[in-house]
Amino acid sequence: MAAKFGGLDKDGLYDMIMNKDTDKYHALGGVDGLISKLDSDREKGIKTSSLEAREEHFGPNRTPDADPVTFWGLVLEALGDTMLQILIGAAIVSLVLGLTVPDPKTGKVEYSTGWIEGAAILTSVAVVTFVSAWNDYSKALKFAELNQETAKKEVVVIRDGHRHRMDISEALVGDILTVEYGDILGADGIYVDGEDIICDESAQTGEAEPINKGSNKDVFFLAGAMVTQGGGEILVTGVGESSCKGRLEAALSVEKAETPLQEKLGDLANTIGMFGLYAAAVTFGVLAVKELYFIFGTGAHAFHFKPFLDFLIVAVTIVVVAIPEGLPLAVTISLAYSMRQMQSDNCLVRVLAACETMGGANTICSDKTGTLTTNQMSVVRGYVGEKYFDLTPPNHFDFNTLNKHLLESLCESVSLNSTAEQKQTEEGEIVWEGNKTEQGLLRFVLKNLDCDYNAIRHQFNRASKKQWPFNSSKKRMSTIVLKGGQGIIYVKGAAEILLAECGSFVDGNNARQPMTPTMRATMDEQINNMAREGNRVLLIAKASHANHIPEDEPETDELTAIGLLGISDPVRPEVPGAVKKCQESGIVVRMVTGDNMLTAQSIAKQCGIFEEGGLAMEGKQFRELVEKVKANKNYVESKAFKNIVDKLQVLARSSPEDKQTLAELLQEAGMVVAVTGDGTNDGPALKMADVGFSMQTGTDVAKSASDIVLLDDNFRSVVKAVMWGRNVNDNIKKFLQFQVTVNIVGVLITFIGAAFDASNESPLTPVQLLWLNLIMDTLAALALATEKPVEEVLLKRMPESRDASLFSPRMWVNIFGHAIFQLVLLMWLLNRGDEFLGHQSRSPKHMTIYFNTFILLQIWNEFNARKLAGETNVFAGFWENSKPHAGVTLIMVIFQYVAVEFLGAFMGTCPLTLMEWVFCITVGGLCIPYGYVLNQLPILAPVKQVEPRRRATKKVGLPETEHKSGECENSHFQLRRKDTATAKVLGGRSQIHITKQASSVFE
Repeated sequence: MAAKFGGLDKDGLYDMIMNKDTDKYHALGGVDGLISKLDSDREKGIKTSSLEAREEHFGPNRTPDADPVTFWGLVLEALGDTMLQILIGAAIVSLVLGLTVPDPKTGKVEYSTGWIEGAAILTSVAVVTFVSAWNDYSKALKFAELNQETAKKEVVVIRDGHRHRMDISEALVGDILTVEYGDILGADGIYVDGEDIICDESAQTGEAEPINKGSNKDVFFLAGAMVTQGGGEILVTGVGESSCKGRLEAALSVEKAETPLQEKLGDLANTIGMFGLYAAAVTFGVLAVKELYFIFGTGAHAFHFKPFLDFLIVAVTIVVVAIPEGLPLAVTISLAYSMRQMQSDNCLVRVLAACETMGGANTICSDKTGTLTTNQMSVVRGYVGEKYFDLTPPNHFDFNTLNKHLLESLCESVSLNSTAEQKQTEEGEIVWEGNKTEQGLLRFVLKNLDCDYNAIRHQFNRASKKQWPFNSSKKRMSTIVLKGGQGIIYVKGAAEILLAECGSFVDGNNARQPMTPTMRATMDEQINNMAREGNRVLLIAKASHANHIPEDEPETDELTAIGLLGISDPVRPEVPGAVKKCQESGIVVRMVTGDNMLTAQSIAKQCGIFEEGGLAMEGKQFRELVEKVKANKNYVESKAFKNIVDKLQVLARSSPEDKQTLAELLQEAGMVVAVTGDGTNDGPALKMADVGFSMQTGTDVAKSASDIVLLDDNFRSVVKAVMWGRNVNDNIKKFLQFQVTVNIVGVLITFIGAAFDASNESPLTPVQLLWLNLIMDTLAALALATEKPVEEVLLKRMPESRDASLFSPRMWVNIFGHAIFQLVLLMWLLNRGDEFLGHQSRSPKHMTIYFNTFILLQIWNEFNARKLAGETNVFAGFWENSKPHAGVTLIMVIFQYVAVEFLGAFMGTCPLTLMEWVFCITVGGLCIPYGYVLNQLPILAPVKQVEPRRRATKKVGLPETEHKSGECENSHFQLRRKDTATAKVLGGRSQIHITKQASSVFE
């Protein structure tokens, strides 16, 4: 096989690329020699018949998942818990003693029943362990599935002479791969052809300087590098594990981090676990002292090991029950559930912590194009040949009235100085690809000017044409062509900026005329009029140049204006409503755009963003103001700083750096900031933000820097993310309300019941406590962590501060109120219930009713836990939003019935009559009306001021590529500051570890 591919192998190709070995490159015959050896072709690419042989020899473009989570691995990890091991050991000892040592009460070895308690505990431990491991395993599988979805990236390769679109994972060595501005390379390669390609290889080589690529420059492309300018074609030489990125990922092993909410709940779980540990120690001590008193003090009975073993089992069981491994599990379930649901709402979550962070977002800095608008560009107005035209229905304009040569010049400029194009899909459909603005311009050329842009482009080959992509700082794009013995530079860009550079214009006769003050004022007025209508106004211009193609974009001393084109991009019909929802829920929406001030203000007003009293400014003013404000040492406390933060609603003619600066200022003011962006230069701002939203149509760099990808590029989806973020936090708090109540009641009732019992017996057996543990951890987490969001509830309140407590005053009232109620009720049932029921005290029937009532109390109390704000109807929206809860409740009731009626010896119960079941259900259900009364209590929540943050929480700079800790785009979910889907042990338990003028600022 090696001979078939010219003796080349994947290791040798990797060494050449990584070491940038030009000697070896030339020895192999350069790019043409490599193409030949790899049995490929510049124009036709590789043959599909060779795919299998290529994958076998060079490998696929996939990297194996490191240390995949296995079910049995999670089981073993759970069994590594010290408390469980003690419980298992004690159960085994109990089993052995039960079958070998006489019972101290009867003096005989009870072969028929002596094994039951030990076996029941071992079985219960096995059930709890397997259920917990299965939950963890299923969540890990869901995260793995999500990883695969986020790794998808469509590329274009040439095979059998045709261009094919496919996922990057299908690319193979020998493919001719198209690379574009904003791509993060998914394979190693060698330069074949292109224009002005520049790559950022800092993550691979540590070199901060951008690298120019070309046949006479650096020809080596490293997987994971970012294309920051230009585009072209490369020969794929390394894929998967044999690429630079694959080798680097394989060499790294980084412990994954938890989300902030998981960390906070982990600390809480440790605190509660310590409470359980102390309670268990006190319980064992009290029972042991009492037993020793009965033995040596009163001589009531002889010394025996069995009671002390039983005390140890009870104490260890208390610890097992008290350690709330369900807390982090509930977070994982809620986040995993939310991620899946958010995807159906067009939000692809790349960073798990973004789910929860969006719940606290109180300001959103949104792009205009495509996010607030439809991104359906069309030329609707213009000024060409000293004539104004309006194409908005029902208006019409006859372009035949314009000079023919002037229109040819306009068509040539638009056609050559653009990259968008029409392509035919495999189904035969003609579709547009490329920049949306350019699509609108080319549609205008085709439809209104009846000009074939492709025919114009085919007049020039690569040797006679060169492009410089749109530059966000210069606000322009340029193309030079060699025509008629001279060079012509065509330019398009921001109208008011380019107009300042124009020294002449083309009149109605296609003659070049000096740019007089009158004409400049006329064109300036036309720009403003079109901008007031919400149009993006572009100026089309040209300039002469020497008859050669320069390496770098030439500086033009004087441009000649060909005309102005006003492009309409209508506001999405749903955006004004979505903006209003944000504002009603305490979120400030700000528009940050590269368009001019009048266009920005017009669109912002249509969206409901720019309101009376708000501030709009241009990027230049903003930068000057920020510089002045920051000159003050304590600028965060200054009035000027607060005016910017509080009043700025529109930032026009802004650069990506302005967006980053704004995000930083807002964070320093204590705000939780969300930012949207789609370009490579948006990377730093997306990184800086607490939550970065990139567009599905955006560049790879923007997606890599973001936390959430908007699959529909729609602002409405940002609002959906806010709602889901708040819902995650609410669901966790619901579970907290439930579990902390059960923890308090379960530990105290076990301690009090055993400590004050004459026979030193706990009212709940270890097996019953383990059943309680299963209910309140795994099953309750499934029930309460998967409630759907209710828009009317979640978007009608203010966002919580980032350091808000997990427990609100209302939650504390509910927790302690229900805990006290349950303790009083259960103590009455334990000490006086026998008389009321007509049973012997602590008889099997009495204790079965006690256990059954206790469990049913918890099941009923799950409904109380659904509400956090004192709502009186705890069943409201249950069937619509809580279907998993309904299913889990049914399962718990069925399991409880089976446990009582059919597992008597195992569970320590006996069958109950229908009336006894009715009694248990009714008494347990008393917590519902009690909860209604509890919710009537007035609660005065303290108002907490937002504290300034002196520095941003996220690292700033262009996004590092995927191999770094937690950074992922193509294979691993981002985890650096975010999520985890691997098993971790907390307290030893197994668990799964989101216009006014600028001067007014100083008033």
